[in-house]
Amino acid sequence: MTADERKLFDHLKSPHLKYWVPFIWFGNLAAKARKEGRIRDSVDLQSLMTEMNRYRSWCSLLFGYDWVGIPLVYTQVAEQLINPFGEDDDDFETNWCIDRNLQVSLLAVDEMHMSLPKMKKDIYWDDSAARPPYTLAAADYCIPSFLGSTVEMGLSSFNPIPLAKRLFILTNNGWWHSSSKGASEAESLSRSKGKDD
Repeated sequence: MTADERKLFDHLKSPHLKYWVPFIWFGNLAAKARKEGRIRDSVDLQSLMTEMNRYRSWCSLLFGYDWVGIPLVYTQVAEQLINPFGEDDDDFETNWCIDRNLQVSLLAVDEMHMSLPKMKKDIYWDDSAARPPYTLAAADYCIPSFLGSTVEMGLSSFNPIPLAKRLFILTNNGWWHSSSKGASEAESLSRSKGKDD
């Protein structure tokens, strides 16, 4: 976390844990990148946000494991599961959950909307082929990426016809045939296939 990020983080006043704040920054930054054209389409933006939300959910799950103590004895667990939102000391505090979610939601929308820490260029800023730093001991184990078994195949004699210019024909016997010549071939193919049946 940079000094500017830490200042913004500390400036947000909340009685609750603020592990979610960097996720809001990420979402705001991704929306800004989409608006500027750095993220080309909404599908890519949605994929980024889905992965970010998955990671945020895992952080929330870890927080839940830390917060809710699960008794080790089976009978105690069964007793608590009968009414987990009751009034015993070990039950969930429903009002606290509602208060926390309301406060966090209002903070995220009112005080953090498009509020981003200052961007600082790092050593990888303009390097599209950046590689992580390796220690001398680990550098010997750096191997090239597997590109697939067909990467070295030549395509010099291959001249594909775009799918948009191809005609797909369902013949009488239920077979699909792909043609680039048009309806006349389709009709003759359909007749010849029908005679074979």
